[in-house]
Amino acid sequence: MKKSIVTCLVAASLMPMTAWAAGDTTTPQKTIQMTMEGEARMTVPNDEAIVVLSAQRQEKDVNAATDDVVRCGDAVMKALKALGPNVVVETTGLSTQPVYTRAKEGEVSEVGAWQARQTLRVTVRDVQLVSKVLSAAGSDMTYDGIQFRVSDRAQDAQQDELIRRAVADAMRQAQVVTQSIDRKASELEVTNIRVGSVSDGGRRYYAAPMMAAESSVRRAVPQVSAGTAEMSLSVTLQAELPR
Repeated sequence: MKKSIVTCLVAASLMPMTAWAAGDTTTPQKTIQMTMEGEARMTVPNDEAIVVLSAQRQEKDVNAATDDVVRCGDAVMKALKALGPNVVVETTGLSTQPVYTRAKEGEVSEVGAWQARQTLRVTVRDVQLVSKVLSAAGSDMTYDGIQFRVSDRAQDAQQDELIRRAVADAMRQAQVVTQSIDRKASELEVTNIRVGSVSDGGRRYYAAPMMAAESSVRRAVPQVSAGTAEMSLSVTLQAELPR
């Protein structure tokens, strides 16, 4: 396990912390203070996925293009709903825009067609269902990408253990410092602990190439692996020793 840089403020190598400036009446510090950074890491399986699906059509008539992508979206949403409550679908985009012709010299561009696009964001709370989600898209929609991650509930379940490990790491360092200056670990007194937030170390992403919008060929569904993520948490521990 990688260790964070240890910051050890051991009172200027045990020199008295008295300010000698003229007229300074500050009381000398009576303790040796130190600050330690403890860290813990844990490898956990990704248990959640985000799948982005889209349908795009181009037609001469704006209504024909829009109706086509809406039909595709409705069909896929119905199929996804049948997979149960662990598959949550959101419509994140529905738009139409003109496609202009290339104007010849002396002419003005005109609207030659209309392009419609609909995008769905699918949260899959059981990674075993990802292939079924892709299959449900069928030939109606293409999948633009798959992102695997550790869910909030999984992070919460591991947070207590990460805190215990990180604090133990910081305490171990503090004890090493204490013993290295010929003091007893039992003399060490913890004065403050600051706990950081859990980091899931980034997310695993599969990019999928866009398919031709006109294609009606059913694509082969890939068998994907969710993989794992490395969760980490750090704490800052402050302790002191009597002089």
